[in-house]
Amino acid sequence: MSSRARALTVPELLQRIHKLIDLLERSLIKRELYPPRLTKYEIARIISVRALQLAMGAQPLVDVKKLGTTDPVIIAMEEFKQGLLDFIIVREYPDGRQARFRLKELLELERSS
Repeated sequence: MSSRARALTVPELLQRIHKLIDLLERSLIKRELYPPRLTKYEIARIISVRALQLAMGAQPLVDVKKLGTTDPVIIAMEEFKQGLLDFIIVREYPDGRQARFRLKELLELERSS
């Protein structure tokens, strides 16, 4: 696996741009993605769930030798920082609606704003 990311083609780039525009519209106009970022509670939940998975024997997504620790919380935090986790965030609203967002989409939205 190469450490360098491959260049995006024009159709892939346009698809990503349209995806971000859609997320921004849902977030800012329709308020479906409110808040348009991860909350500190969501981050804590993601890291704790992943740390539990690691403690129960899941394979780490980062090189533990390079990290220099086997602490599942630190490993989970590093996986989160690197954007390697593929979680679904479920937000429940007061009116009973639920919204589901991929963690990578929210992180992408945060980075682009």
